[in-house]
Parts: sequence; C-alpha cells; structure tokens
Amino acid sequence: MALPASGNSISLQQVNVELGNTGTDAINMGSSAVRTLFDDASGAISMSDGFGKSSELGLTASAASSANLKTLFDNNTAGSWAGSTAKRFTIGASTTMGIITAPASMGGTLIIDLAGAIQGVAGSANGGAGATAMTIQSANITINMASGSSISGGGGGGGQGGTGGQGRFTICQNSNNCGGTGIGSCHQDEDVICQYTTSGGAGGAGGIGQGYGQSAANGSSGAGGGTQAGTGGAGGNGAAFGAAGAAGSAGGNGTYTSGSAGSGGGAAGRAITFSGLSAYTIIGTASGTINGAYT
Repeated sequence: MALPASGNSISLQQVNVELGNTGTDAINMGSSAVRTLFDDASGAISMSDGFGKSSELGLTASAASSANLKTLFDNNTAGSWAGSTAKRFTIGASTTMGIITAPASMGGTLIIDLAGAIQGVAGSANGGAGATAMTIQSANITINMASGSSISGGGGGGGQGGTGGQGRFTICQNSNNCGGTGIGSCHQDEDVICQYTTSGGAGGAGGIGQGYGQSAANGSSGAGGGTQAGTGGAGGNGAAFGAAGAAGSAGGNGTYTSGSAGSGGGAAGRAITFSGLSAYTIIGTASGTINGAYT
C-alpha cells in the first residue's frame, strides 16, 4: 500500500501499518525505518513529508518470455527477496509475460498486481505437454487479478497420426523369377505368380499447442501408402491455453495389416503450481480468467 497521497494529516497508526506493524505499536519517529519511509535522513520529521510514501519495494514488469522474481528484486535491491521488506510486482494491462517463477526463501510479503497476461509455453508437436504459467514456492504471496487479466497454462501439442497398414498383392509375370522382389511361390511352366508387400503411409504430424507467442496449430494429413496399403492417420490438433492436445488418428488399414493407433495428445499446462504450499491467495478470479489447473 502507501500512505495517503494528500489530506489534512497522516496518523501514526497509518505509519505503523505501512511499516508492517500493528496500528497500536509504539513508534519512534526518529528510527531508521521511519526515516527511510519519509525519505528524511536527519532532523525533525514533518508528517506532511509522508504523503504518498510507501515502504514497499515495487517493480513493474516488462514483457519477457520468462521472469524469476528473486532475480528481479535482488537485481533492483540486493538481498531484498529474502528481506522482510514488503514487495509488489505489477503487470500492466498491455503487458504479456511468459513463465513466472517465485522461488522459495522469500521474506516479507509479495503482492502481484496482474492486469495483463501470464502465459505458459506451448506443448510441442507430436504430443508435447504444455508448460505451467506460474510456479510459486514461497508463502505470503497474493495475486490480485484485475478485470480482463489472465493466467494460462500452455496448450498441449497434438499427437502424431498412426502409420497406415501394409498392403499385399499378387501378380502373374511371364518370367522364371520375381526379380528378387516377390514373396511366395512360382507356379505353372512359364508364368510366375509374384507376391508383393507395400508399406503403409506415414502418420501426419501433430499440431503445436497455444502458448506464449504461439497460436495453436492443426495437425497435418497422413501420407498415402503403397498399392493396397493404408493411408497414414492425421495428426491431432494442438490445444488452446490450459487444454490437452488431441490424439492423432489411427492409420488406415491395408489389405495385409491394420493401421497403427495414433499417439496421445500432450497434457495441458497448469495455470499455477504452488510447490510445497498448502494455502494460497488469489483475489479476483471472477474478474480475470484462469486457463488450466491451479488448485
């Protein structure tokens, strides 16, 4: 928070609360904490000097594919992540962030004011899993979701299509052999019955899922097979944020063998993973949108 920006006066209770104390605690107006808050190194402190001042360490996000909050805060003020100073990380409405990590061993409190978007990485083609958008490993972190904000796990990639089944056919050749390519026996005096096996078509590639900087893509068609062989199955479509990718289709049957099944689609990425924490605080889930699991 912050002390009032204007008005008739600032109360000692407000100063205490801003410093993380209870409102009724005894307070020394000449203490280093108060002087830091009022930005007054020496002499008598005027209460009006405190208008708009805050004891929080605040950072504003810039669009990036990933962000480690410990690194950001410590780079701004050495040791601040483990320190008891209250922290605030603001993601504006026009800002889209990739994966955010809030590591363990954070001191004090952290408020994440989210008006923009946080997005996990897309699952790769052929069944890749979507990535988690946020990983939180410290307690005392509150996420404030404003209207229009979103936290989205990456969409799973589509599965690969199955291979088409093999074909088999016979032909009669006026020859004494099958040219080294036939299978089976030869009959009759001069005619030869040759048997051939052909390969099924390759399965189509699965589509990539939706993720940070990436739209979901549909799977591709399977390739055609040889004579009387099956066509490869279509690849599965990549999924939207927070959803699992579609499985690839089975390959078509040939006259000799059946087509193989397509592979499964990739798992949905989580919106938030709370690692080692039994309690969490998210405010405004009805205002913002969460795509993917977070409980």
